Amino acid sequence: MGAVMSVLNNFQLAVPPPFDEASPGDCYLVSSDGLRFKASRHSLVHTSRYFEELFRRLPPSTSHTDLPTFYFDEPARILHALLIVLYPVHTEEFIDVQQLLELMDRQEKYAIPETSMMYAISIIVGRNFNGPAPVDDVVDVYAIGWSRGWRRQVTHFSRFMHRVNLADQSIVDRLIRSSGSSKSYIALTELRHQRETALDGIIEALEPRKHFCPSHSSSDTMFFAFISMIKTAARNALLAPHPACDDAFEFLALQGTDENRTVTWCSACYSRADKVKLTNQLRAAIERYPQTISIMPETDAWAQWWKY
Repeated sequence: MGAVMSVLNNFQLAVPPPFDEASPGDCYLVSSDGLRFKASRHSLVHTSRYFEELFRRLPPSTSHTDLPTFYFDEPARILHALLIVLYPVHTEEFIDVQQLLELMDRQEKYAIPETSMMYAISIIVGRNFNGPAPVDDVVDVYAIGWSRGWRRQVTHFSRFMHRVNLADQSIVDRLIRSSGSSKSYIALTELRHQRETALDGIIEALEPRKHFCPSHSSSDTMFFAFISMIKTAARNALLAPHPACDDAFEFLALQGTDENRTVTWCSACYSRADKVKLTNQLRAAIERYPQTISIMPETDAWAQWWKY
């Protein structure tokens, strides 16, 4: 991503190769913000019907200094991304997620071939899927994967979306617009519901009825107040995409000084508990806890494009 931002930030100074003045080409494409890209008409007419029509009546260039110029209503960053996708060069690392989303919106306008678009998408989705965590905005890569029906990828990305504020209407609008389906949002809200329901299994693994002291289990009001606090602790601990439990009390921040505890019960609570047993039970409950979506895109288009 550093290379992406470096190229984008330097647009106001110079157009990068292979579209700079020193590169081979027989026409200029000028962005709405005044940057001039040198390009080969031969390369573009064979990859896009839009450019085939644009150059149809234009005679071959006879001068290396007086090249035909075409003006576009796109900023330099989008025109550059368009050329990268259409040109026979492999510099997709210079396309960021926002450029990709804008190109997807313009695919029909510029007659971008599906193979070219899918290749660019696979580069960006792949770099987010194959690493330990997404490097780009997870909402965007989840939405892009959903728009193409890539079930394996959206399933993977969904476990990184537990902290995303789905009550933020701007995020919901962006998600639905980029994915092309409200089901992408419904799948996430259903996952949130499943996770909330499954918190009961996390609590049961800790056997609170058995291990709360008499003072804190003497009434339903007191008992359920503490259960609510444990649920809050569990809810927060389980926001991690791959939660790991080595110690039940440490995982839920239930141990330590009273000032640092999430649930501030007394020292008598859990004093006789078998920590190893409870940890094993909690670990098993975490393994069963929903982490990924169960509602999928209509079709899975990934397999046929994997070779690209």
